[in-house]
Amino acid sequence: MTKLLLFAGLFAGFANAQATPGPATPPVLTVKAARALGAGSTVTVRAVVLNGTEMGNIRYIQDAEAGLALYAQPAKLPGYGELHAGDSIQVTGQLKLYNGLLEMDPVASFHKLAGGVRLRALKVPVAQANTVFDEANESRLVEITGVTRLATPAGTAATTLAGNANYLLNGQTGTLVRVGAASTGPAGLVDATPPTEPFDLRGVLSQYSPSGTGGYQLLPRLASDMVLGGGLPRLTEEPVPVNVSPTGFTVVYSTLNPGDTRVRYGLTAQDLKESRTDAALTTHHSLTLTDLIPGTTYYVEVSSRNASGTETAPPVPFITSGGKRVRVGTKN
Repeated sequence: MTKLLLFAGLFAGFANAQATPGPATPPVLTVKAARALGAGSTVTVRAVVLNGTEMGNIRYIQDAEAGLALYAQPAKLPGYGELHAGDSIQVTGQLKLYNGLLEMDPVASFHKLAGGVRLRALKVPVAQANTVFDEANESRLVEITGVTRLATPAGTAATTLAGNANYLLNGQTGTLVRVGAASTGPAGLVDATPPTEPFDLRGVLSQYSPSGTGGYQLLPRLASDMVLGGGLPRLTEEPVPVNVSPTGFTVVYSTLNPGDTRVRYGLTAQDLKESRTDAALTTHHSLTLTDLIPGTTYYVEVSSRNASGTETAPPVPFITSGGKRVRVGTKN
């Protein structure tokens, strides 16, 4: 009887131990709802990453409504250093204020949900740029359109960008642009030359203010954030045929900005019945057409599409080389 009572007591103790709850993961919130809880709150959000290592150890994330900064040491958080723009993640951590910027630090955990997610920027013309430099847009991706120049705070036009340097959009006060020292290499901003024609400038709106107010700054990530042609592919080289044979040729052309490759073709410019597409985004386009008729003129229309829209060139005639056609069937 004593042994039975002892066993029952041990079992009850084990059951109670099993029932003791561990630390619970906070419910998943929108970024806007998480921001509203403020510094000191532990939150979980799902959002899309806006940048990679070109901004060092900080990662900015956003959902449809708001943005948030994350800060972690890659050596202490496996996989964090590999996060880059377009990664969708779920992340948990504690919020704190760093010189006015609300950020998640420490980041307790995260896991990647998907990759290649399209980034959506808040677009504003340069004449209205001041209106987005505020708390509501902190840590969001912003695109300022129609920029004609970047100027130093002293008013001098920037010809080469430097790391940890400040610039102004068209020289306008209150539109601070800062180039990070980590954005280096062939794709980086450091030593890049701003366009001499109007361009759009993308970047993450951040904040650095020891007092906690003001200090908003636009942080472009890479040289590709200086966008020409409104981001549209913009054909820069007309299509030409290469590797011409009796039964085909390769269509090549170029665009200013990356886009997919699209070719429509037919025997007349008004009847382009056939089409081919390559979804890979590129500025150097190449697509091979086969099973064509020897010694025949084909009208070829090329186009390219990306997130900003589609550019299409008028159809042009290409001719397959001559050759003997093989008749299939019974000789009469």
